[in-house]
Amino acid sequence: MYKICMSCGRKYDLSEKKCPKRKCPECGGKMKTQYSEEELREIQKQNDDMVAINMLLM
Repeated sequence: MYKICMSCGRKYDLSEKKCPKRKCPECGGKMKTQYSEEELREIQKQNDDMVAINMLLM
């Protein structure tokens, strides 16, 4: 997972300790989180599991 500055387009890896939280250290622009394909599949699986649990509770 990494973040991309929406203004200048620089990438920052979230595994690094010095990864910026909300603003780009270079230009001060907003940061947007980008997920890898594996992470997106895991998130989708978790969402599907929660849908099934919610349907059973209703």
